[in-house]
Amino acid sequence: MYFTKLFNYLFHPVFMPFAGTIAYFVTSPAYIPEEARKSIIIPVLILTLIVPVLLYFLFRNLGWIRSAELSDIEDRKIPLYAAIPIIFIISIRITPEPPSEALHYYFTGILGTLLCCLVLVILKIRASIHMMGITGLSTFVLGLSLHYHLNMTSLLAALIIFSGIVASSGLHQNTHNNREILLGMALGIIPQTVVFPFWL
Repeated sequence: MYFTKLFNYLFHPVFMPFAGTIAYFVTSPAYIPEEARKSIIIPVLILTLIVPVLLYFLFRNLGWIRSAELSDIEDRKIPLYAAIPIIFIISIRITPEPPSEALHYYFTGILGTLLCCLVLVILKIRASIHMMGITGLSTFVLGLSLHYHLNMTSLLAALIIFSGIVASSGLHQNTHNNREILLGMALGIIPQTVVFPFWL
C-alpha cells in the first residue's frame, strides 16, 4: 500500500509538464543558449509546480477540493479551470515555436488533454489523470526520439514500466477501474500524437 501511494505521488500529473521540459533540454541536440534555457525552465517550474501547489492549499482551505488525488469528479473542475489558462500561457508565451518547437507542441498537447478532461468532468465521466500525465510524457519522449533520431529505448522502457505501475496502483487502491485507466491513457496519448505532424 505504501509503495503504490509513493508512486502516485512521484508520478502525480502536476510533475509531468516540468518533467517533459527537462527531458527536452537534456535530450535535444539543438543549440539553445543558456539564457534561453533559463527563460523557459524557470517560468515552467514556477507555473507548473509552485503555483499549482499554492493553489492546492488555497482551494483546500476554501473547501473547493478535498484531496490532492482529486478522486472526486467534482474536485477536478476548479483545478482544471486554473490549469488550462496556465498551460495556454506557457504554450503561447513561454515556449514559442522557435527555438523550442517540440516543447511548444508538448504543451499544446497537454492543453488538449486538459480540455478533453474538462469535457469529461462536465459529463460526469471519470478518467485517470495520473495516466493522462505519464502516458502524455511517454508519448512526448517517443516524439523526441523520432524527431532527433536518438536511441532512447531505455528511457522509453522505463516510462512504460512506470505507466504500468501507476495503472496497477490505481486498480490496487480501487481509485480507478479498467475503463478509467484506459480512458486516461487515451487522453494522454492522443493529443500528443495529434500534434506530432506539426513538429516531427
